[in-house]
Amino acid sequence: MLSAHILDLLDSLPLGLMVIDRGGIILHLNQAGCRLLGVDLSEVRQQHISRIDPGTDILDVMQSGKASLRTEVRFGDKLLLVDRVPYTEEGKIIGAISVIQDMTPSPEAARRISEQERELHQLRELIEQLYDGLVMCDRNGIVTMINQAYCDFLGTTIEEAIGRPITEVIENTRMPQVMETGQPELGHLMKVGSRDIIVSRVPMREGGRVIGAMGKVIFNDLRELRSLVERCNLMEKKLDYYRQELKRAVGTRYSFDSIFADHHLLRETIHMAKKAASSRSSILILGESGTGKELFAQAIHGVSPRSEGPFVRVNCAAIPKDLMEAELFGYEEGAFTGARKGGKPGKVELAHGGTLFLDEIGDMPLDMQVKMLRVLQEKEVERIGATRPVQVDIRVIAATHRPLEKLMEEGKFREDLYYRLNVFTITIPPLRVQSGSIIAMARHLIHKLNRELYTSVSGFSPRVEDVFRSHSWPGNMRELHNVLERAIQLADHGTLELEHLPPYLQERRVVVNGESVTLDLEAELAKTEKKVLLHALQKAEGNKVKAASLLGIHRASLYRKLEKYGLDAT
Repeated sequence: MLSAHILDLLDSLPLGLMVIDRGGIILHLNQAGCRLLGVDLSEVRQQHISRIDPGTDILDVMQSGKASLRTEVRFGDKLLLVDRVPYTEEGKIIGAISVIQDMTPSPEAARRISEQERELHQLRELIEQLYDGLVMCDRNGIVTMINQAYCDFLGTTIEEAIGRPITEVIENTRMPQVMETGQPELGHLMKVGSRDIIVSRVPMREGGRVIGAMGKVIFNDLRELRSLVERCNLMEKKLDYYRQELKRAVGTRYSFDSIFADHHLLRETIHMAKKAASSRSSILILGESGTGKELFAQAIHGVSPRSEGPFVRVNCAAIPKDLMEAELFGYEEGAFTGARKGGKPGKVELAHGGTLFLDEIGDMPLDMQVKMLRVLQEKEVERIGATRPVQVDIRVIAATHRPLEKLMEEGKFREDLYYRLNVFTITIPPLRVQSGSIIAMARHLIHKLNRELYTSVSGFSPRVEDVFRSHSWPGNMRELHNVLERAIQLADHGTLELEHLPPYLQERRVVVNGESVTLDLEAELAKTEKKVLLHALQKAEGNKVKAASLLGIHRASLYRKLEKYGLDAT
């Protein structure tokens, strides 16, 4: 018989516990056991076990002397986990003890189990569809999972592969090495049978410890990979072609490399332009006609964050006043007589995502200046005849050769638009102040034009060099380019002579006392002034303060004149 102390101890346990004697008579069933089996202790005490014992007969445990552990047993609507062990005394089996746990899932647990089963099914489906082959193994290199696609490729089945060492399932595998090093191997070439495949292998970790590895087949046939690469290369070539065509249509032709900068003033201008290019602010380019304002605008666009966007040019001086609004802002269908069917976007809209270049902004009518100011402030444009505006993202570069400050004083240019445009000001120096660089520029242009015109001009004579130095070049780089293009085609090869130059440059020179001089008073005065400056510097042995004193001019005036004639480094 069990003592009262032992009975109290058994009743305090949270698990069901039943004790029987050698004959199968129930000696005790604790309170947790009564609840699980749905009986009262008074009903079962001293009764035979066959009345209530669920599942495997506990009498078999006593007869064999071997425990029966972790047995799942259905008892009514409950799922019980039962452990049965024989009870011995002095080496003899005198009974048995049964430990009972309730494994019946709650409705919430059952729902979670169902959800987990559904997710597991979806995961298996995903694994089957996602890769040409996928396999996992544990830390000991035993295959724990493999998908059907890999099995088909290897010529095996899931049942045959799982549980076997991965080295027996896949020849040449490096999964054990990946687990050993803990380093992934991505995109490796692997030979399986007679076929070359591309695979990736990665270690699987838990809490920083490698617990296995996973292998993925990226391509199970290199012929497919080669075909894919060829198609990608073809598409890339087509994309490059269309990108170049688009750039040719709405992009730029010139870059900063197109600018020959031999003079320090021009180099400083390029440096400022490159800094301004990286910003989102508006830019105002000032310079005389022919100095290359549009070239600078295109170069700025080309190195800006908007370089892949369009570059749209509007010449404000070339568009008639009556057509300017339609050209800039576009129009809707039926907005006026003769309007294109379907309407037409304006230049501002076409520049969305890129740069709008307003050339000769000083010639823009006042009423258009008001509307352009709204575009810059509100970032929106409204077509003629439209009922709602369109948002635009543009960067404006404006250029002019006219003095905007004077135009503002005369009421011909709006101050608010001027200050909206004049965030960065870039002033391009005229060719005449680059006197020390004109000859180098001319040689550079001759080299460039030879390639374009298929000529072989080697240079120019001293007489031509004299003309180039003395001429004031009111047309700037455009004039120099045109003069050289004409002269090179006339000469075709050899050296450029005076007779190859345009008549207006030839007629400016006469022979006086055996010396060729120009009839250009300004040029002659400049030439003389330059000689005097050089003489004063020589007399003062390079001391500019002393040279200014000898000439009777202020030191600042001397510095300006030296810079004008390219003598500032003397």
